[in-house]
Amino acid sequence: MSLTALTISPRSGSDRCSENFLRSHGMLKCLAQCHVVLGLIIFILAALADYVSSRIPTIRLVGLEECCSFYFILTGIVGICGSASHRHGLILAFMIMSFHAVFIFAPTIVIVSSFDIHFYQAECFGQCDWHLLATSLPKNSRCQILCGENIDDNKRSSMTRLGTEYRLDAGIIAAAILQLILSVFSASLCCRDICMNYRRANIRADDVC
Repeated sequence: MSLTALTISPRSGSDRCSENFLRSHGMLKCLAQCHVVLGLIIFILAALADYVSSRIPTIRLVGLEECCSFYFILTGIVGICGSASHRHGLILAFMIMSFHAVFIFAPTIVIVSSFDIHFYQAECFGQCDWHLLATSLPKNSRCQILCGENIDDNKRSSMTRLGTEYRLDAGIIAAAILQLILSVFSASLCCRDICMNYRRANIRADDVC
C-alpha cells in the first residue's frame, strides 16, 4: 500500500501542475483577446480624432496613437497564439511586449492626448516659421503659442488651432489606462506561467529519475 502511494503521489503533483498550467493559459488567452479589443477601440478613436483634426483643422501628432494601438493589437495576437499553442517562446514574447505597453506605449498615448486636451480647452493657437511636425529645425527659426485672451481674431486667422475635441481624447486616455492595467496583469501572469513551466520541467525530471 505504501509503495502504491509513493508511485501515485508524484503523478498527482504533475497532474495538479498541468491543470494549473492549462488554467493559466486560459486566462492568458482572455487577457490577450482584451488586448486586441482595446487596441481596436484606441485605433478607431485615434482615427476619428485625426479626421476631426483635419476638418477643423488643428495640429496633432497624426498617426502616433494609431501606431501604439497597432502594437497593442499585435501584442494580443502574440498572446492568443502563445496561449493556444503553449509555446514558451511566444509566452515570453507576450510578456516582453506587455512590458513595452506598460512603460512605453500606454504612457505615450496618455501624455500626448493630455496635451491635446489641455491645448484644446485653453483655446491655444500656434504659428511657426517651419512646419510643427518637421523632423529638423531650421536656423534662426521662430515659433509661438498663444492661448485664450492673448489672441485676437486677426491672429486666429493666421495661426493653427492646437489640440483636438476633448471627448475623443478622453476616451483614448481611458482606453490607454485600461490597456496599461491589462498589460500589468498580462506580464505578471506570463512571469507566473514561465515559473510554472520551470517547475513542470523539474517534476518531469524527478519522475524520470
